[in-house]
Amino acid sequence: MNRIDHDRASSAPKTARWSKPRVALVAGLALGLGLVGGCMNRDLRPLNPCTVSGTVASVKVTTVDKIDMLFLVDNSNSMSEEQASLTQQFPRLIQTLASGEVKNTAGEVTRTFPAVASLQVGVVDSDMGSGGFLVPTCADSNFGDDGILRTRGNTAIAGCSSSYPTFLDFQRGRDDPAAFAADFTCVAALGTGGCGFEQHLEGVLKALTPSTSSTTFAMGTRGHGDNNNAGFLRPDSLLGVVVVGDEDDCSASDGDLFNQSSPRYMGDLNLRCFQFPEALYDTSRYVTGLLDLRPGSPELLVFAAIVGVPVDLVQNPEDINYATILGDPRMQQAPDPSMPSRLTPSCNVPGRGLAFPPVRITKVAQGLDAAGAGAVVQSICQEDFTGAIDAIINKLADVLGGTCLPRPLNPDSVGRVNCKVVEVLPVEGDFTNCDQLADEGRVFLRTETIMDVEHQVCEVEQQAIPDRAGGVAPTAPGWFYDDFTAPVDERCGDANTANGVQGQRISFTSGAEPKTGVTVRLECLQPVSATDPGVIGLGTPCGSGSSIDCTTSSVPNLFCNSVSNTCTQACSSDADCAGAGLGGFVCAGALAEFKCGEPEAAPGDCFCVNPTCGT
Repeated sequence: MNRIDHDRASSAPKTARWSKPRVALVAGLALGLGLVGGCMNRDLRPLNPCTVSGTVASVKVTTVDKIDMLFLVDNSNSMSEEQASLTQQFPRLIQTLASGEVKNTAGEVTRTFPAVASLQVGVVDSDMGSGGFLVPTCADSNFGDDGILRTRGNTAIAGCSSSYPTFLDFQRGRDDPAAFAADFTCVAALGTGGCGFEQHLEGVLKALTPSTSSTTFAMGTRGHGDNNNAGFLRPDSLLGVVVVGDEDDCSASDGDLFNQSSPRYMGDLNLRCFQFPEALYDTSRYVTGLLDLRPGSPELLVFAAIVGVPVDLVQNPEDINYATILGDPRMQQAPDPSMPSRLTPSCNVPGRGLAFPPVRITKVAQGLDAAGAGAVVQSICQEDFTGAIDAIINKLADVLGGTCLPRPLNPDSVGRVNCKVVEVLPVEGDFTNCDQLADEGRVFLRTETIMDVEHQVCEVEQQAIPDRAGGVAPTAPGWFYDDFTAPVDERCGDANTANGVQGQRISFTSGAEPKTGVTVRLECLQPVSATDPGVIGLGTPCGSGSSIDCTTSSVPNLFCNSVSNTCTQACSSDADCAGAGLGGFVCAGALAEFKCGEPEAAPGDCFCVNPTCGT
């Protein structure tokens, strides 16, 4: 899925100094880390006769090192075993995020990703009251627990305190993952006895939505994101929402649905959410509302649901088909012939209880997935939540693991591309000087004045690929162009399937990931073909496993240049290009240190290029 937003801009070209400039500009891609929406655009001008006012694409931030996770846990009377399953798996979730290592049951590392530096976790429940009407199991008929983050600890568990902060805060290097997980257990094992009308989606949305939003809730109230729950959701974090429940959502737009004497909504109180869907909010409210929390950056949202879908429908978390799930006969809501006061269960685990079709919650996951957010649907009808937590970990790791690019670049024979990754450092904080990052593959490049403040700009070393065919990534500190590893295929490949193009991204080697608050830019000078697609000509990509044979071109004397990995024609002066029938082309060097035609210029060092470079 394509998770990249890119805008086109044009302005007067600026000069960018490169040690090995090439022939043309495709784009300068800006990657903003820790500054959502604050990406910088700039034009590049290579040091050869090619002058352009090229296209610039801004790539939204997707690489982050902090997560805010909200768990909504159903606290109705049937949820004690499921709450236990969640808290049993939570320590592994925390340890994995803190270490950046996914391990299998044998303890072997199966995947690595940038470890989380900061994790905030909050818990809410599904009790949102009953519209002001007194009904069984709803202790507070007005608002219930109202989406306010829980601070009450379960003192029935040994070692638990009676109260905790509004949300739990874990900092890598400061806090013990095991102790943090124990605190979560005390808060998330919230017990049962909550309102039987579970309003999972409304609870999530009210917990996170700021009071300044136009979205309103029961009885005209506002969201708690910037008051009761202030500080939990940070503007530049990855937002993870995990819903755990054994029934479908019943978020009501009309509180009269819960009125036992309602003249409009009649019949069995237990079936009203099913019988009167018009009294419920449309699921689009929650798709839009959650996306609004990460405006323009849906990739910074992961929505996970551990709910009553049949286990066999979600056994492969990487290949979820929402249409198949929603169309399965077991997911069709209907009264249970054996017990007409309830719906027919969708799944059942002996000794753990029943679960019912989560149609609305699944539709929200489907809508968010289609909008570019991460989505996970797993079954609550499992003996434990190992598989469900693994699926959530992998989805979070997808976001933490690198930035997908909207178009492929052209690597040379050792996997390098004609691009630079540069980082603009903040003027305050732990890292303001390139020398502080020397061990992580950074060197000082220049200074830039941004809004009258001078910032240091570092260049990140680009690493060669030891074994692209074998999917082996480099290990030395720096970055590399990744179009060959398994994670990039999983994370970025589907974004390009329609074009028949493999996914691609900029990846950083382990330990060399950008720091929070740093702005990262990808500055590229890439050859552009001057011929129609499918026709071999000047600038056509070749080499690196390509089947293109430049010598078959109608343009005479083309060869595959090992420097640029493109079809080129050797030259020593502009006259050579004109004599080859390439009118308007000029002779330019791959190296700026000498002029074409001088003795030190070897064959292939100078070649014919289009001085306007195309667009």
